[in-house]
Amino acid sequence: MSKPRAMSRSRNQIAGSYAPESFFTFEGGLGACIAKSMPTREVELPSATKNQIYERLQELARSWYEIALQCRDSEPKHPPVVPAQCVDAAFLNIAKSDFQDLNADDTVLLHPSSMGYVPAPLTFVCQSCNLVRTYGTVREFDKDLDVLKNPSRCPHPGKAQKRCDWRQLDLVFVHWSGRWERPMPHQWQFDSAKNEAVLRYARCSCGCEDVELVKSSTGQIGDWYFRCAKCGSRISSPEGWRQNDPDTLNWIGRNFTEDRRGEVRMQPTPYRASNTYYVQSDQFVDFKEGSTAKLIMLLPGRSDELTDFIGRQFGFGATMPDEEEIKKRVLESSFASKWNDYEALGRSVSDLEKVLVANPSLSVSLTPSIDQQKKARRNILDDLVDRGVIRQNVSLSAGLLENIHNRQRLFASRYDPFRLALEHQALLETKLDLDVRVGGKRAFVNFRDLDEDLSPSEATRKAELECETGAMLELLGIETMGLIREFDLCRFSFGYTRMKATPVLEDKHHKDMPVRLNLFPRVKYSERYRHPIYVVTQGNEAIYVRLKPALVHKWLASLNCPDMFMLNSEEHIGAGILEVAQPMSRYLDKLPRGTQPNTYFYAYTLLHSYAHLLMRHIAEYSGLDLGSLGEYLFPADLAFVVYRNGTTMDLGNMSAMWRNSNVSLLRAMAQPRAAQCGSGTLCTHRGGSCPDCLMIPETACIAQNKLLSRCVLRNTGGRPRFDERTNLTFDGFLDVSQAAVQSKTTP
Repeated sequence: MSKPRAMSRSRNQIAGSYAPESFFTFEGGLGACIAKSMPTREVELPSATKNQIYERLQELARSWYEIALQCRDSEPKHPPVVPAQCVDAAFLNIAKSDFQDLNADDTVLLHPSSMGYVPAPLTFVCQSCNLVRTYGTVREFDKDLDVLKNPSRCPHPGKAQKRCDWRQLDLVFVHWSGRWERPMPHQWQFDSAKNEAVLRYARCSCGCEDVELVKSSTGQIGDWYFRCAKCGSRISSPEGWRQNDPDTLNWIGRNFTEDRRGEVRMQPTPYRASNTYYVQSDQFVDFKEGSTAKLIMLLPGRSDELTDFIGRQFGFGATMPDEEEIKKRVLESSFASKWNDYEALGRSVSDLEKVLVANPSLSVSLTPSIDQQKKARRNILDDLVDRGVIRQNVSLSAGLLENIHNRQRLFASRYDPFRLALEHQALLETKLDLDVRVGGKRAFVNFRDLDEDLSPSEATRKAELECETGAMLELLGIETMGLIREFDLCRFSFGYTRMKATPVLEDKHHKDMPVRLNLFPRVKYSERYRHPIYVVTQGNEAIYVRLKPALVHKWLASLNCPDMFMLNSEEHIGAGILEVAQPMSRYLDKLPRGTQPNTYFYAYTLLHSYAHLLMRHIAEYSGLDLGSLGEYLFPADLAFVVYRNGTTMDLGNMSAMWRNSNVSLLRAMAQPRAAQCGSGTLCTHRGGSCPDCLMIPETACIAQNKLLSRCVLRNTGGRPRFDERTNLTFDGFLDVSQAAVQSKTTP
């Protein structure tokens, strides 16, 4: 089987645990294999979705490069990192001296329908005589297969056994460069004459080329070694079992010295261990073409339009230019016909108002028509603003303007509050609008206003349920909560790492090591070799939640953070949140800690902790596994979405959960014990989150289980990790919301 065979798995499995270069075993655990890229059909996606995939991929790779390259900046005694140690060559310029964006033509977006595989590692040990057979390629292995399959023929030169029992050695050597190597008596070393890494073959002085594997009595893998099968001499020093990484040897080159031995040393580990492979992926809300008008503001050179949107959306005093200026800009654009429509509606409104003045008795019939046409005029202007034809006058602070212009440097896409504000608006327009329908049903069902599918059959019980739900949402401090029937997501996987899933492996051999981000190996597609990117799109049920802005503002003010903001009568709370927004990198590796905590981190922690609280209760009441749920946060809008993260047929678990449990779910969330933890003070002293309470599987968490704390929900003692103030106590958001309800009902 010199060529990879194909296997079939689910789309999520192929894009994840069975992605290219991952180790696995088939059912039964006999025989290790490695997954290999193979061409499948190309995924058909809207251009807006493709653009988001490449934009996020470039951002992720650049962020990875910068973090990995600088991992030793604080330790000048150690040699610097070279760019090739950080990211795949496809992300480097020709000289391999700096980062460059990936060429989209060198990639192909594929449907994860099948994956190839070959046996690996190709090192076999006889359980009877300890003889070793190792092969560099599958072709070499095929040639010797008859020997391994014939148990009655023992090839040992010194102690032939009656029967051989060949087993695949379940160990591999891995390195943070992404390279792996099979166990073998040979070792990669740097050849100064050839100026490259070469494989030095180990041979015994007696001339025998057969070797045995001797396992240490201590059980330590690092103490194993090879010896001659004929004379028993040790083939090499104990270092010979320890393998070097040829890629790192080549990158370091002639700068290699003995004190850098740890940088090139590979680590022996079972191929089943998690550190042998980490797939790199990302996902985002897929608004398809419905988001084009909004997300186009995120492109370079469109920051003025983004500024206009932020000003209008959050009440920063955005005003329209005078009508003459509007007319000039519209007539100079490609939307000149819109001005004719605008003026025609204006004349119609004026005529109807004159008729109304002359005949007041026609008010009932004319007023709705006048209001409708005025709304149509406003919609034309709003559309022209969204398209960037008309620019409103906004008054933003210098700090906020700087954040907008530098947002790509300050925020990763998943944490960019300006991008998320645009996405939330797109979600409102494409899903949350009550007029939007999916399969004849409302795309979004507010739990205060149920549709036929989610409400009881009796009309009286429907009214009672909506009333009970409203009362519970008041207690929970929730303004809007409801079911999104199809929350569209796009998930893509593009590469892998080994030893660590993040850019830096801390304190390995007494120094930080850069973990290399590798793209999946190229496959031949349309007569060209390209890096595959596996894309999975899905539209599953989700629960949307938006907290009460006034309550959140009151709670944030009670925390006494130094940068707490005040709002004028026209500004939304999102205006203040954006004013104090702090940088958040992709891996949240530089979150500040101190005695002057930031209001923005408290707002984000509240949303994040609330989302996890809801996820845990959804898992309990719906029967869904906690790891099958996901979250998406919109900090400036005080909203979040908890969705089902799966590609199997949606059985309507969330809608069924609401029909069966509804108010019971909300009551459980409102109970004080919902924010308690079995770990007690240990959890409290460590920030108020642990696997016993708020933490979820890291693959399901949008922020790697950081910026979480039970204390922001309930007064459980302690404080988030980023707040190091002593003797600090404050009420949680649920304490504040329930006190507000009680104050209204108390005579």
